[in-house]
Amino acid sequence: MRKVVVLVVVALVLGLSAQAALAQEKQEPKKDETPASVAGKWSMSLDGPQGPMTIAVVFAVDGTNVTGTMSSQMGDTALEGQYVDGNLTFGITFDGGGGSMQISFAGKLKDADNLEGVLSGPMGEIPWKAVRVKY
Repeated sequence: MRKVVVLVVVALVLGLSAQAALAQEKQEPKKDETPASVAGKWSMSLDGPQGPMTIAVVFAVDGTNVTGTMSSQMGDTALEGQYVDGNLTFGITFDGGGGSMQISFAGKLKDADNLEGVLSGPMGEIPWKAVRVKY
């Protein structure tokens, strides 16, 4: 009789352990707090002083540092900036004919494939959007 009681207790303990493990698995998985990376190719659109523009952008991310290139009908321009907690800031400098011009971009990753923000420069502030280019 004693062996039966011990076996029943062991079975109950094992059963409760299994139930606890199953209950833990059913809980919502922890959400990854790391925002998606902006690394890769993007197609940026904005309404510039001369009308709508589409700009090809390539971002490389190393930690929080961002480097890359913007390419448009005006040529290629290097960019440098930061990407921290889903917020992207970067700048470009180019020769605008009358001298060097600096433009700052600030944006936020809306989801893994969409960025939105505002650029600031000599022409004021202009909203922009970018969509990740899928290969």
